[in-house]
Amino acid sequence: MGYTHYFHGLTATPEVVAEATKIIEASGVTICGPRGEGLPLLSETHGIKLNGFAAAGEAYETFSLPGANAAGRGNHAWFCKTENKPYDLVVTAILTAAALRHPGILHSDGHWESWTAGLALYQAAVRPLSLDQKIALELDIEAMRPEHR
Repeated sequence: MGYTHYFHGLTATPEVVAEATKIIEASGVTICGPRGEGLPLLSETHGIKLNGFAAAGEAYETFSLPGANAAGRGNHAWFCKTENKPYDLVVTAILTAAALRHPGILHSDGHWESWTAGLALYQAAVRPLSLDQKIALELDIEAMRPEHR
């Protein structure tokens, strides 16, 4: 099964793409394209597609947040297993950016503690969150984990 994030319905809006760029730049993690090499794809049309650095053993599954052209299509995987590789930090921060715009959609196998580093990265790279926003995210991640459905 693995450590997995579920995000059916979240999309790479122009705001999320802009915040993802800031997150990647501030992360200190080598972020590559979908196969763990090259540059990540950051586009509001085609979405966000990234992975860790394969040559360093830091890649796992491709994180793919659909853009305007792919949103709602049935063939899109709305989950990503990161196996806690270093790029999970960036994935959780980007999912935070998307989830703030659509509360109640984000779920994860991880506990809230697994997300605190990504949340801190989001706040350092983009903006601080209100207490209400933090609580809403924690409820999405912790109280609504897949095994509780």
